[in-house]
Amino acid sequence: MDRNISESSISAALSAQVQALEAKLTFLKSFIPFAKMRGTADIPASLLAHFEVVALNAARLSYMCSYWDDAEEMHNPQFYSMIYDQQQKIRAVDFHVYETYMEVLRASYCSASLHTPMVHDKQILNNFNDSLISCLWELLCYSLSFMDSMKDEMHMLYAGLRFLRSILREHQEKMDEQNEKIGAFLSEAGIIILSPTLNRVIEGEVSFLESTVVLDFCDMLANTNINLKHFKDQISGSSTIESLPNSSHSLSVQHVCKPSRHMPSKGKMPIAHEVMVGLDDEAEKVIERLVSGTEQVEIVPIVGMAGLGKTTLAKKVYNDNSIIYNFHIRLWCTVSQEYNKKSLLTQILCSDGKHSRMDDLNEDDLLQKLYQKLKRNRYLVVLDDIWDFRAWNELRYSFPDEMNRSRIIFTSRSSNVASQVEYGGKPHYLRPLSEKESFELLQKKVFGKEDCPQALHGLGMEIAEKCRGLPLALVVVAGVLATIEHDIWVWEEFAKSLTLTMVSGTDQCKKSLELSYEHLPYHLKACFLYFAAFREDEKIGAKNLMRLWIAEGFVKKIEGKRSEVIAEEYLMDLIGRNLVMVSESKSIGGVKTCYIHDLILEFCKTEAKAKNFLQVLRGYDELSTFNEHPNPPRLSICSSREDFIKSRLFCPHLVSLQLFHDETSAHPHWLNICFLFCIYKHLKVLKLEGIYLKIKELPTEIESLLCLTYLAFKALQMKFIPPSIAKLSNLETFCLRSTETVSLPDSIWNMKKLRHVHVWDGCFVFPLSSNDNGLENVSTLPNLDTLCDLYLSFDQAENLLRRIPNIRRLAISDGQTGNGVLNMSRLECLESLTLELDVCCCSGPQGHIELSFPMNLKKLSLFGLGLPCSEMSLIEQLPNLEVLKIGCYTLDGERWELMEGGFPKLRVLTLSELDIVEWTETDPDSDDYFPCLQQLKLDQIRHLEMVPACLGRISTLETIKMERCRNDVKSLVMEIEEAQKSYGNENLKIIYETY
Repeated sequence: MDRNISESSISAALSAQVQALEAKLTFLKSFIPFAKMRGTADIPASLLAHFEVVALNAARLSYMCSYWDDAEEMHNPQFYSMIYDQQQKIRAVDFHVYETYMEVLRASYCSASLHTPMVHDKQILNNFNDSLISCLWELLCYSLSFMDSMKDEMHMLYAGLRFLRSILREHQEKMDEQNEKIGAFLSEAGIIILSPTLNRVIEGEVSFLESTVVLDFCDMLANTNINLKHFKDQISGSSTIESLPNSSHSLSVQHVCKPSRHMPSKGKMPIAHEVMVGLDDEAEKVIERLVSGTEQVEIVPIVGMAGLGKTTLAKKVYNDNSIIYNFHIRLWCTVSQEYNKKSLLTQILCSDGKHSRMDDLNEDDLLQKLYQKLKRNRYLVVLDDIWDFRAWNELRYSFPDEMNRSRIIFTSRSSNVASQVEYGGKPHYLRPLSEKESFELLQKKVFGKEDCPQALHGLGMEIAEKCRGLPLALVVVAGVLATIEHDIWVWEEFAKSLTLTMVSGTDQCKKSLELSYEHLPYHLKACFLYFAAFREDEKIGAKNLMRLWIAEGFVKKIEGKRSEVIAEEYLMDLIGRNLVMVSESKSIGGVKTCYIHDLILEFCKTEAKAKNFLQVLRGYDELSTFNEHPNPPRLSICSSREDFIKSRLFCPHLVSLQLFHDETSAHPHWLNICFLFCIYKHLKVLKLEGIYLKIKELPTEIESLLCLTYLAFKALQMKFIPPSIAKLSNLETFCLRSTETVSLPDSIWNMKKLRHVHVWDGCFVFPLSSNDNGLENVSTLPNLDTLCDLYLSFDQAENLLRRIPNIRRLAISDGQTGNGVLNMSRLECLESLTLELDVCCCSGPQGHIELSFPMNLKKLSLFGLGLPCSEMSLIEQLPNLEVLKIGCYTLDGERWELMEGGFPKLRVLTLSELDIVEWTETDPDSDDYFPCLQQLKLDQIRHLEMVPACLGRISTLETIKMERCRNDVKSLVMEIEEAQKSYGNENLKIIYETY
């Protein structure tokens, strides 16, 4: 054994050894009850001796683990070697008992059962079946010795056993009649799986082709599969079901995307903002209940069917001026059907933006923190989308009753929730929209601020009326109307088809969604169904979503146009059709995060499953019985580590896997994921950001995923990426969440298709050798588009920048001296740049940095650079700069004088933690400053005494936001506001944020 094995490899190997031992013990535990149930009166002595050996060695391992109780000590090679030796002692006796296994199983298979049916028979069968599935899974995952025909038959047996697992979980009494037949099948399957010949092949002792019993073995395997198929047909009531592994009808993107028979989109920009119609009287009723009535705390439930506008009404009330004035504290959280207590508490506490990281606090600490926050304050808390009273019962002790008219709003589909909890008030039942309100909503979603053409008015009223006052149906139908020709004949035809597809109640919503889906252009259908992979109420990052679409092959390639641009057009089209909602917008337009309504999510799940496009599996029950499509192309799984391993899922032809951790699990850490790389070798997309990998080095086995184009995972302790990653020659997106400085191998320069390399919370170190100063024979990454965050000394930056010539988004951190020349003018494609000097790592005065920027730059963020204020003219001259953030210690000096004609396109300016005292302009009477400025953000500006006079005259200025600023700065902002009013700008919004 290699004593120099790395710590992460030891952890993974140790985890694998323990899992293997656990599987062996589980098998032995299930075998004896099964044998006795099948009529074996006496267990052979050799088998009992084997059990004794395994049990003793397991006890030794348990003792060793308790002795080496320190986590760091358990990572050392000595401990691993001891574990390995004990495992070998167990394995040494395995082959000796295979014949005994076979003897017992043959006897139980051939004899008529003398066993009297018992209540626990089904559980005994289920346990043994699970053990056989586990054994067969191991054979399928790690054996390369099977011939193709044999491998197919083994896959069929695996699918058959999973089918037995699913029916053993049925509770109908009629299924108990099948226990005898199922027991015979399991005996037959056990004889195959535990065959000494087969297991010697797996161990590499003998070749299958050399075995003299191979024909008999194959015949038995084939017959067993035939019998299982017949049994399945009998249970299903149909003899036409195809063989289990071949029943999958793989659906490509082209099959999903049939062209719409309606006219294509006219390219109208979607109305992304939320439209509220017909809720004024509803809001007044709720507000009245909130501000008046009893002095004790009260819950005001807003109740109605899905899609009726409960959350929209709650938002309208929550943001009403009278509510803001009446309550000292307002907080919001979305509960949903599946929730986690700690996540809910964190969400509530952070909803006002005054708290940041709370990862270190446990549930009790968070409960106490919320209680203290609310105590002695009149508060309003919204618990949105609550399904039952259990969520409230877990949180209620955090809500003090100070007899000061504090209020809590529930939004729920169930009218019974409030009646089952303390402080529950009478539900407010949300009514449907009237015909007039329905048409108004439809009109605003289709035409925006414009009026509906008079010629279409009657048809619009007719269409709105058929939606029966359901806002969701109206929004979905409006999304379709917005993309078809505004012509009388077209609208008439649409109205007729709507009559055929729209039905009352919940079915109406379903038909609306089906209608909207059928009207999608062929290239959007796969993108839309892909939302099924995400979780309920998840705020989906737009950039990440679009990269996934590209990796999956949904985005059509157009010469001369970047795939990301095309994907963004797809997203905006879906938003325009009101199938996708904007959660957060970018500061200069565009979508930062998005989401879909719960009903739409359920539709996507159902449709994606029906088309074998994507399958969603949540929890052990769904994982363990999943057998509908043996070769699904895409899986989205939410599971604990234990349940995922125990389910023994085997889908070798999978092309896309997204894995999320079940938040209700007590063990969030995943140690060993090597089995993923052994099974799913055809993966194009592997997204593991939803689980926490407790590893410091990416396993080298990942090199087997040769088709991979998208790789994302979370490993907060990750420090090293192995050189073997370069074998992933098709990889385009590589995302990692780690708090460490992650070293990339030199082989990274051979990955020519890389487009996005991103690490969150930590940073990357790119390999640069001393001979990189030469221009000849230097490897480049010509397609690299995004590189964040890069740890690099500025005096070495020149060597790197010439190797990423087409970079568009770049973030560089320098934790060393800050000295050097940073000439970035050669990066003609660069649009977004972040430069940060880690001031905490610098001793003494900061060094001087010579900067040069490309002219295409649109977004620039600077931190800790210590630039003289006089050098800001370099930035002011950038002709395309739209967003500028100047952070802590970026400027050296107390006076910043604006250059006339500077910042010609700047739209958003953020100043944070600066020591500037005088901020002025060269000519106070000139208007040639900030001609496009829309947003000014001041964060922790404490010493400012003067601002440019031009700020009071800029006609484009929309918002000034202040966070943690002194009163003197607020006075300056008030002067700007007064000056703006004198120039006719009454709509300037001033936002004060205090912490």
